[in-house]
Amino acid sequence: MKTRRFFSFCALLLFSALTIIYFPGDRLDAAPWFRSSNYWGSDGQDGRSGRDGRDGIDGVNQVIYAEGAPLNFDLSGSDGRDGDDGEYGESAICPIYWDRPERNINGADGGDGGHGGDAGRGGNGGNVTIFYQQPQDLRSVFINNSGGLAGESGRGGYGGEGCDCYHNSWRIKTCEWEEKTRADGTTYQEEKCKRKTYYCRDGSDGRDGRDGQIADDGRFGQVTLVQNYTDIPRENPVKRASVAQLENTGVTLSKNIWRSQSGLLSKLAGGSRVPNNYKEHVEFVEVPVSLVWQAAQPKANFNDAEFELRLGDRRDLSAKQTGDLWLDYDVMRQGEGYKVTVKRAIAKSDATQLIRQSVNGEGRDLKMTLVDLGQYPDWINTDFRVIYRTRNPNPEFREGYTYTSRYEADLDPAYFEKNGEEFLLHLGDLPMNFKYLQSGTGVEIEVKATRSFADNSTTQIISWIGVLP
Repeated sequence: MKTRRFFSFCALLLFSALTIIYFPGDRLDAAPWFRSSNYWGSDGQDGRSGRDGRDGIDGVNQVIYAEGAPLNFDLSGSDGRDGDDGEYGESAICPIYWDRPERNINGADGGDGGHGGDAGRGGNGGNVTIFYQQPQDLRSVFINNSGGLAGESGRGGYGGEGCDCYHNSWRIKTCEWEEKTRADGTTYQEEKCKRKTYYCRDGSDGRDGRDGQIADDGRFGQVTLVQNYTDIPRENPVKRASVAQLENTGVTLSKNIWRSQSGLLSKLAGGSRVPNNYKEHVEFVEVPVSLVWQAAQPKANFNDAEFELRLGDRRDLSAKQTGDLWLDYDVMRQGEGYKVTVKRAIAKSDATQLIRQSVNGEGRDLKMTLVDLGQYPDWINTDFRVIYRTRNPNPEFREGYTYTSRYEADLDPAYFEKNGEEFLLHLGDLPMNFKYLQSGTGVEIEVKATRSFADNSTTQIISWIGVLP
């Protein structure tokens, strides 16, 4: 609730009866406590925002060797600090004005409250790896790797009060003498008076500062159990290997196998503060990979072809062949390992030997013939995408002739046929306006051929620009 300031009763009577007479050459100056011609009083200062609370410190990570002797580890995260409260905004300074000025005035504003500081988060508990031989040895290990508590966020400060007007409005009478002329030519002075209403607007209260952001408590650290090892074996689950290397010596991939378990609280010393879920080392696996060449093509031409081999969590092997030497192969289990069997092999360049042989026919009989000059046309799968454009009749000043697309889509197998190394594309059957297929039409035909062999693919573009026969 704002506190209003009151004049004495006599002063109020004086104000209500006050009339200001304006004489030429005189000027009513603003009272010195008006900050400008429109304001009275002084704005309150904004409150300072509170400092953010410091985050808690994470617990240290720890490697433990459990051998039956009692062990005690406090790896907890520390608590976060509280954010400071924001300061209150100052109320405006509102001096009593002893006059009603000849202008509208605004009261000074209160200062804004400062924002509360953000809370500091709790520190996370440290991660723990425990190496052990016998499960009962874990019962001698006490661990606290809980997270710290978050601090409290600071409260925003209240805004200060603005200046309230003592009078919402008032009227000022001003008079001046005006010279008049009588009928006989003599002059006289006549007083002219007018009244004008002026207004006062209350100053605004300052805005309250916002409270600081709430923070999260720290998390438990992760616990990992490793039995029958004193260190985690170094793994190598990904390798790149050439055909020659795989056939001559083979390669071995290795990987640590893990699984998530629950029930940790029942395994450690009573009273331990740890998460009930933990990660357990299951085994360390080594998987040999070899290659058998069954392709009719000479292996010497493909010795440098490479595989990227990757061992999965379930001992599954993924083999991805890379480079410009393309292989068709199978991956099969063989004992504790895998065997890669290569059945066919081509160079990538064999898949980019399409050429345009002819464009003939007109109207619905328009056809394009493509020929594959590669060694293995029957091994390569081909999909087509056709872009058919017609030439605009009038050339542009700078660009020359331009073309407008009339059809663009992947080509359904119903629109082309394959005979050995030859492809016949039935362009006249495409769903487009017949006028774009008529003889004498200038066209640009672009055929994008996607050529695939085994898991490899590449794209070749064949274009033709001309006038339909």
